[in-house]
Amino acid sequence: MVQCDFDDTITVGNVSVLIRETFVSDDWRQMEEQYLSGRYSVEESNIRQFALVRATESEIEELLAARVVVREGFERFVKSCRSDGIGLAVVSSGLDIYINPIMSRLGLGDVVVHSGTADITGSGIRVEYNDPGGRRLTRGFKESFLSYFKGRGHTVVYIGDGLSDIAPATEADFVIARSSLKRHFNDNAMPVRDFGTFEDVGRHVEEIRRLVEG
Repeated sequence: MVQCDFDDTITVGNVSVLIRETFVSDDWRQMEEQYLSGRYSVEESNIRQFALVRATESEIEELLAARVVVREGFERFVKSCRSDGIGLAVVSSGLDIYINPIMSRLGLGDVVVHSGTADITGSGIRVEYNDPGGRRLTRGFKESFLSYFKGRGHTVVYIGDGLSDIAPATEADFVIARSSLKRHFNDNAMPVRDFGTFEDVGRHVEEIRRLVEG
């Protein structure tokens, strides 16, 4: 089973940040610093920050079409997982209002996606997170799905890049990482495979599959 992050993992760059940079004043940056310092969870921070976003669905989709780039090899990786019988779920603390349109644009709207759910209102975007049992939560979203997959007997390969990936990746069986997630694992002498494209990811997953299957 592959659990894959979205922002700056599937995409080149962080789409959540792009939306805030485009549609919010500088107020969000202080909130981001509070998240990075550990004062708020990523879920709490997104709930607070996206409440400041004043944009329509069409404005967001226009921005996505103009600015978002998907990391090389992702579509081929999805097809490879399907042909090899490997489960794949995108689990992101980002939001459905940008993840789903990007996946649909790639012709991958049927890929399983678990993310924050967003409701665009006249006074901002209302965000909530629910665990695999449907219970609302404000922290540990990615970890809840990692535990769910492992509880169902899956060997979990975690793919990610950032701060919110550290806790779930630590509980995964194998980790494929870039950026600050890779540095965290290297700094703590924990096993990790690195990637730049999803061609790299595909090679690692195939190696892991052979290893697990003996």
